Amino acid sequence: MLTEPPASAAQLAAYAWRGGWTGGVDGPVRRLGVWWHRLVGLPVTVVCRYVEWVAQRPGRAVPVYVLWRLFVLTTAGQWAMEHLIRPVLGLAAWVLL
Repeated sequence: MLTEPPASAAQLAAYAWRGGWTGGVDGPVRRLGVWWHRLVGLPVTVVCRYVEWVAQRPGRAVPVYVLWRLFVLTTAGQWAMEHLIRPVLGLAAWVLL
């Protein structure tokens, strides 16, 4: 993980469609893998890569944190935290943990 660069989004899609993780090029297992890539793999990868990008430099992390705190203090931010972000994080924790 530390010596090789991560796969691009195009490489991940190609692996879902044509990778050797299943014997057939078509079929229910392949279709399930493609849908997994679309619904779980790609969104999680994108979010994690943005988090990684922000966390790499304090010059990125500090402004993002300040903007996040300001957003959470607004009415819309409180509603988003309560009705969107907290349930999604709770579901992710329930599935992953």
